[in-house]
Amino acid sequence: MIEAQRVRMIRKPNGPLQEGDFTIEGLTLEGPGTGEVLTRTRWLSLDPYLSPMMRTWQGPDPCWALGIIQGRMVAQVEASAHPSFAAGDWVAGSGHWQSHNLHNGHDLRKLELEDGIPPSAHLGLLGSSGITAWLGIHRILNLRDGETLTISSAAGIVGGIAGQLAKARGARVVGIAGGAEKCAEVVALGFDTCVDHRHPDFPELLARAVPGPVDAHFENVGAPSLDAVLPLLRDRGRIALCGLIAHYLDDQPVALTNFRKLLTSAIQLQGFRVFDYPQEVPRALADLRAGLHDGSISLRETVTHGLANAPAAYLAMLAGQGSGKHLIAL
Repeated sequence: MIEAQRVRMIRKPNGPLQEGDFTIEGLTLEGPGTGEVLTRTRWLSLDPYLSPMMRTWQGPDPCWALGIIQGRMVAQVEASAHPSFAAGDWVAGSGHWQSHNLHNGHDLRKLELEDGIPPSAHLGLLGSSGITAWLGIHRILNLRDGETLTISSAAGIVGGIAGQLAKARGARVVGIAGGAEKCAEVVALGFDTCVDHRHPDFPELLARAVPGPVDAHFENVGAPSLDAVLPLLRDRGRIALCGLIAHYLDDQPVALTNFRKLLTSAIQLQGFRVFDYPQEVPRALADLRAGLHDGSISLRETVTHGLANAPAAYLAMLAGQGSGKHLIAL
């Protein structure tokens, strides 16, 4: 038997998430039964998409109804009664926010670690974040050499990778981020420029940063940035709708002042989900690995140590603190 710890929600938030909505509790896990795998969590992924599930206690795993958080992780196998896994294997998959997890094996994939690439990269650059960025640039927007692209939440993990991929395609890339410090980080990644969405004159500054019509836009935030970009898009411009982080924590309608532009300029707006493109994953990962090795893509992580610090780190990420991939190291 294993004495484990987990982060669990103890109340549904009435408003924004708070640290008091979470607790740390102990639990006992039995050893793995036939076909099961016992893992020790090494890295937890802090992802904005979990926010609606935290608010409603509803998600794909039935344990959400009990306030038990299910997210992405990298772990090591401690004991296995499954033919595909052995003690010591590194694995990625989904699991509860716990020090240890029991799996049936179907929700795990074995990792082949490479020199110079930390295991945590499989939750960011070589995980769903990197694949999402690759899909947005190469499949949804089909970005071409010489085009102008704008990206919201450009200092985040998906936006940052998307911008670096776009530069490799020969595009001019204008980032949107919160604050001068983050904008400086974005420019250091190779973006042509970055505009601070917190500035009171943000729409005007964005228009000045764009040398002519915008060909494509990669949206990670929602109405605050999309509304400013819409008037700048060319006829038949393209929008990849990847995330809505500005709207995850409330149930208010999403309103756009410039909504009509979608019709009058025949703009294509496409939402997309990484799990709809399984056939593209090998190509995406190969390109992302190549970019990491040749230096055209940077590995950026904001790491917090200790399971007990996961709630505070998660809230800090939602508040815009840190940059790149947000992780808990156990």
